[in-house]
Amino acid sequence: MASYSSSFSHQRDGLYHDVYQPRTRSKRLYPIPQCVQIEVTISFNLITRHHHCLTDRLVTVSDTHFRQESRRFDLQVLRNQDQAYQILGAMLRRFPIGPTSLTFDVVIDKIIRHGLRISKWGSNMGRQVLPVRAKLWEIVTRHLVDDRALLRRALAESALLTNNTMVPANETSVKKMLKRVRVEDRDQRQDVQQSTKKRRVEAESCTICLEEIKVGSSASQMPCSHMFHSGCIEKWLKQSHYCPLCRFELPT
Repeated sequence: MASYSSSFSHQRDGLYHDVYQPRTRSKRLYPIPQCVQIEVTISFNLITRHHHCLTDRLVTVSDTHFRQESRRFDLQVLRNQDQAYQILGAMLRRFPIGPTSLTFDVVIDKIIRHGLRISKWGSNMGRQVLPVRAKLWEIVTRHLVDDRALLRRALAESALLTNNTMVPANETSVKKMLKRVRVEDRDQRQDVQQSTKKRRVEAESCTICLEEIKVGSSASQMPCSHMFHSGCIEKWLKQSHYCPLCRFELPT
């Protein structure tokens, strides 16, 4: 039965943040209360995206809200940097943010400065509680390549560049440049150290016949490191001197 696979890699695009005062309807007190409080709310979201490399299409597949923390304390605390860092730092440590990261200190500093700034706004006069919101989100991108689509594109490009005439690889070069390798599964490869006399690679699928290369069998590896069934790649190179995947050229 044919086995299809996709290649992928992960990329952490970065941690982002925004600090602001949300729109709320709160009761104003007159005269102005002597003890004004700040209510800080911190939330964290993880956004996962798929980047389909062949079509350069970016799709958001999930936007997960992890947690939200709120804490209310006197506005005067923000004027004491050590005390403010102690309270806000304890809140941030509940999120996947390293205390040694630049974002950790930047977010705390922005909350302090924004809280002190909005306390002077005329629109906030008479309010007993001033809300401050800090939104944090991280974007992780998964880059996907469909092996079948990659093979189809390579074949189309090869046909186009050679004017639909497949030029075979030089037989002597094929014998010298194709490496015979032994296929092992991932767990077995971790337990066995790589030998200088015997080449070992992890199991994958042959993108010529789209069948799985079985563990324990031998396969052939091109100089570009792409691996195929020996019979498949030898037959292929009798018709074309390009690697089916990356278009690495063998002598003709």
